[in-house]
Amino acid sequence: KWEKSRFLGVEVRNKTLGVIGLGKVGKEVAQRAQGLAMQVIAFDPYVAPEQARKLDIQMMSLDEVLQQADFVTLHTSLTSGPQGTRGLIGARELNLLKPGARLINCARGGLIDEEALLDALDENRLTGVALDVFSQEPVRDDEVLRQLLAHERVIATPHLGASTEEAQVGVAIDVVEQIVAVLRGGFPRAAVN
Repeated sequence: KWEKSRFLGVEVRNKTLGVIGLGKVGKEVAQRAQGLAMQVIAFDPYVAPEQARKLDIQMMSLDEVLQQADFVTLHTSLTSGPQGTRGLIGARELNLLKPGARLINCARGGLIDEEALLDALDENRLTGVALDVFSQEPVRDDEVLRQLLAHERVIATPHLGASTEEAQVGVAIDVVEQIVAVLRGGFPRAAVN
């Protein structure tokens, strides 16, 4: 059935992108968005405002980003504990999003409270959601996840955001380079602790 008007979208030009997590991937996404004439704002407690200004990105609090962005994209790691990122986007944060906002998570499952996300979609507080990651992968018996996957305003992919030949070769090369650095007495570039 030809339903062209059912799939009416919006341009990203002159819209505001909120980047949560301005590390390597977040910066890359921000720069690409700027190339599409988007204004970029960001939240990352580990990035100094001076660093962001050099990239023409305005740093804000998480709440401010959520309130001002037309599109919010998550690019942060999943951590636990009192200052962790697990459940970073819950019911309170989803309520802060401006009307018509869209949410994208290609980072880690568990960053978003999926039950609160489903409620926000069902209550028409979000125009759309794109998910590449989930709290349970692969999705099996979780009813909330099944409802999210079936929701008409959700675009979902099975954690394949980096599934290109080039990305996989790049990861392999990076791992080898870090192993060589350690064998030569150095430290791995991506050490966590």
